[in-house]
Amino acid sequence: MKSIELTDNNRYLHCIKFEPEAEARATIVIAAALGVKQRFYQPIARWLSEQGYRVITFDYYGIGQSVDKPLKQIKSDIIQWAELDIKTVLDYAKSCQQNEPLIWLAHSLGGQIVALAPNSDSIDQMVTIASGTGYWLKASKQVRWTSWLLWYFAAPISTPIAGYFPGKRLNMVGDMPAPAMKQWSRWCRSKNYLFDNITDEQKARYDDFSAPIRAFHITDDELLQRSNIEALLSHYPNTEKSLTDLTPDMANSKGIGHFNFFRSQFKESLWRKSLLDALQVN
Repeated sequence: MKSIELTDNNRYLHCIKFEPEAEARATIVIAAALGVKQRFYQPIARWLSEQGYRVITFDYYGIGQSVDKPLKQIKSDIIQWAELDIKTVLDYAKSCQQNEPLIWLAHSLGGQIVALAPNSDSIDQMVTIASGTGYWLKASKQVRWTSWLLWYFAAPISTPIAGYFPGKRLNMVGDMPAPAMKQWSRWCRSKNYLFDNITDEQKARYDDFSAPIRAFHITDDELLQRSNIEALLSHYPNTEKSLTDLTPDMANSKGIGHFNFFRSQFKESLWRKSLLDALQVN
């Protein structure tokens, strides 16, 4: 495990690289869900490196270890995470490659925005976990009330006061730069999510994305329904796609939810029996 610091575009990005003992079968970049720190993905990153993969995790600018000043001074939004941060990380991943494939392993937000990166054509395959559109009225029933409180009460009141979104204190999402929260709030209140809020040029990048997508829906996901996953996939029209349901029964578990797929308790079930197969590049 090696810490990497990247400083392109006057932005500080912290990455961690996990090298396999032998020649890498592929280079995998793990792209986090919104507000989730890269350390959350260390168990699966370490396990994948033991299976022969080079793995790179990172924090978007203003999240986790990618903070170089007080958070209220960081004005990054989500589009910049895609167009600047993902671009930088993909360039770094390419510099690590030795002719093996490059795989984008995306959790939630990581699969929503990757096509916006100008160099996303360097990806050979994308695997998404619980990645779909996030219109709040299309979310699962149990979180609609929480979403309403977040978008119409917690976010608009707390963010101007703190100068950033204090999600950790509110036990909602996590700390984030104010512009990122403002942008995400607008997306989640839009029927077609981010696709109602980007330019035609940016939408065209989704048309250009051609890497095969292996998508997984978690059947007890408390945030997204299967229709959310299908809606996102429809915005990648020119790629081979598959969508697979993962159920708690497949892991002899009481529940998986939106986040728990990445916990080590699932390494001999979901990781070995479902993820490894999805990582095979044709």
